[in-house]
Amino acid sequence: MKIIAVAGGSGSGKSLFTELLVDRLPKTRVLPLDSYYKDRPDHIPAEQYDFDTPQAFDFDLYHGHLDLLYSGESVQMPHFGYISGKREDGVTELVPEKYLILDGLHVLLHSRVRKMLSFSFYMESPLDVAICRMCLRDIKNFKVTAEYRLNQYLKFVRPAYFNHIRPTKKYADLVVNNDYDSSLDLFIDDFLLKNLL
Repeated sequence: MKIIAVAGGSGSGKSLFTELLVDRLPKTRVLPLDSYYKDRPDHIPAEQYDFDTPQAFDFDLYHGHLDLLYSGESVQMPHFGYISGKREDGVTELVPEKYLILDGLHVLLHSRVRKMLSFSFYMESPLDVAICRMCLRDIKNFKVTAEYRLNQYLKFVRPAYFNHIRPTKKYADLVVNNDYDSSLDLFIDDFLLKNLL
């Protein structure tokens, strides 16, 4: 199994980049870090909870599932509900394949994971572009207001990016600049033509 990491800040294009890789690499599974959030405590309202800090994720379970997949065993991937802030009922079975893509804010954070990687990408976007993407995405998908999302950005997303996410860029094999007019599909086609993953 070859393990590929796609890291970067919120709104940088990780999910789209991962989808484009899956379309081009046969026999691929995705282990998204976003599925491994811990439950938001009931006494903390959503607008006061930091979903971007590493402490918000269940890394013990994530790393455990990564180890099992690497060993050739299937796992039961949890589902997380952003609106409820809780892990939902039901799971998705992931069966090991030729490629496994790790997609998430902090997938390059821990050395034990970095040692397992065949290749790693770090998605980098201008912050104004990333903010616009976050707002448009969350207004559409989660019915929040732009004011809510911008407040979350200033209070939690921006500090987590500078304190925890951007420092992991140095661990990536390749930094992918994803501006508002970047053609990620053409970039990936060119990359795969020149590199054997």
